[in-house]
Amino acid sequence: MRSRLSFCLITAIFLFSLFATAPAAADMDGVMMHDGKMMMMKAGHPATAMDHEITLSDGAIVELDGTVRSKDGKIFHLQNGEMILMDGHLMKGGKAAPMNP
Repeated sequence: MRSRLSFCLITAIFLFSLFATAPAAADMDGVMMHDGKMMMMKAGHPATAMDHEITLSDGAIVELDGTVRSKDGKIFHLQNGEMILMDGHLMKGGKAAPMNP
């Protein structure tokens, strides 16, 4: 009985730590390619269309056509539905991942 309670407690702590460390996309600001246009995202929702290129906090530059130029010179293009956060993390499957073109 005691070992079962310990197992449940450890499992609950583990699951809580997974959700506590990974904020949901709905809470994040960034830019997203949506229907061929770059959109500014506020709290996970499209706010306005981008009208100028932006520089992210990691030094990457996002252009109006979805081209992302990282600080080290790598270039890639955001595809429809992809979002890049203001800290430079690319959203993949609802989770933030480091930018690796």
